[in-house]
Amino acid sequence: MSSINDSTMSYSLLTQRHRGTENRCFSGSLSLCASVLKPLRSRIKFKLGVRKWKFLLMSLGLVSVAFGAASRPRPQPRSRIVVVKAVTAVPAAERAYAASLAEGTAGFLARNGVKADLVADGALDAALAGRDLAFLVTCTKPSAAQVAALARFRGRGGVIRPLYSAAPQVVSIVGAKPALKVRDAESVKERYLLNQVGAAVPGAWNRSAWERKQKVMLAAASTLGRAQHPRAGEIHAVWEHTGLGLYPGDWPRTFRVLRANGITDLFVNVSGAGFAHYASDVLPRSKEYARHGDQLAACLKAARGTGVRVHAWVICFNATRADPAYLLSFQKQGWRLKSKQGSLTEYLDPSNPDLRWRMIKSIDELARAYPVAGVHLDFVRWYEGAPKPPGAARHVTTFVESVRKRLRAARPGAWLTAAVLADHPSCVTSVGQDWPAWIDAGLVDYAVPMNYVEKRARYAALVARQGSVKTRARHIIGGIGVTANESKLSAAQVVDQVNLTRQAGFAGVALFDLDDTLVESIFPVLRLGLFRSP
Repeated sequence: MSSINDSTMSYSLLTQRHRGTENRCFSGSLSLCASVLKPLRSRIKFKLGVRKWKFLLMSLGLVSVAFGAASRPRPQPRSRIVVVKAVTAVPAAERAYAASLAEGTAGFLARNGVKADLVADGALDAALAGRDLAFLVTCTKPSAAQVAALARFRGRGGVIRPLYSAAPQVVSIVGAKPALKVRDAESVKERYLLNQVGAAVPGAWNRSAWERKQKVMLAAASTLGRAQHPRAGEIHAVWEHTGLGLYPGDWPRTFRVLRANGITDLFVNVSGAGFAHYASDVLPRSKEYARHGDQLAACLKAARGTGVRVHAWVICFNATRADPAYLLSFQKQGWRLKSKQGSLTEYLDPSNPDLRWRMIKSIDELARAYPVAGVHLDFVRWYEGAPKPPGAARHVTTFVESVRKRLRAARPGAWLTAAVLADHPSCVTSVGQDWPAWIDAGLVDYAVPMNYVEKRARYAALVARQGSVKTRARHIIGGIGVTANESKLSAAQVVDQVNLTRQAGFAGVALFDLDDTLVESIFPVLRLGLFRSP
């Protein structure tokens, strides 16, 4: 009798006792044992006899099953804390942003040793079963079923903490408005989340251990900061995405902070296809303009004598901040892109000549009316999730070329910079953004790749590849995502990324974003060494 037949017979004796996964594992293990012993079967069978040969195969199979069962991961117990990610409870256009906020919340907790499960909001009753505390992140359009599930969870003693924004129905259930603002310092968010964990789930967070760790980290960051050295002529830029400064209505105070911390350049978000924070006759003036006045004029006035260069940050092919009436107008004109699934997005079509002309004309108007040090283009690309025509990259490059010509004519000497995706050449295919070619052709003074990652190896690989051509590297400002949706960095991580950027031969760095975290946690370390006046 052959070993295959032997193994089949041995297996048949055991199938009466083994079912399901164990049965399948045993079958595979037994077959493996038979195949391994096949070359020796004749010699072994001769010495042992057929019955003992069968017994040997069965024994080896059972041992293999035992080891396999031991190596299989055991299911992890469900956490008493849950972070609910909005999927259906927010508009489709906001889902990616809402997801990044939820993932950031879960990341905060994990970094501080708090186990929390991140779940989608699809089946809330099941997701909340067995929980004590739920962080509800941006639940702005919940269904009736979701509202009912939250009410049941609250009724059985569960604690709900809405974050950032929530519908009135949710506020009514919880009895409190959402905590935290997106622009709050990371330290503020961290303390709030941990305090809620400590109050709702005793034992889930060790406050004394956390406080000791914070003291050690602060001392280490200060020591690290003092060990760094400045570099003459290096660009130290920051993005300011609200267009209002750190202290709305008080631009001089913002510039005192920037100057004291060695910042050389400010990218201030003043316009997009659907809004302008300044006196534009091409773009619709924003609510912030109506409330606070001409923000670009106030920013430039406050910048005088500080040594900080002001760049007008323009959102090109995205209709963020546009009023619904303008979104509808853009839709009627055929400017809005559809996703591959056919749904309308806030992204705009770079191939549309009327849209391109509108944006070029607005930049020309801005550059002639305001003494900016430069224009900073953002969203100068296609939407990755939209179908693209042949030559998609050509449409974007033509737009950048037209802006360059207009800017040179309107304000000679002004810089043209662009925030770009980090991964090249994949971004040429994915979003039509061939930014190294823009540098090589002299279309931009500086490209600012958004290298928003936390892992050191990943950041090092990005800047090394981007700076592989040394003449090009001198026209790159490395974008560091201190408080980006994709990355949350400690002061030590920022110091490390600045140094890696220097090693790549870049002209400098740009930090995202000008907020309380930057002012309270990052600037104090950078100004000790890296950003200290030479």
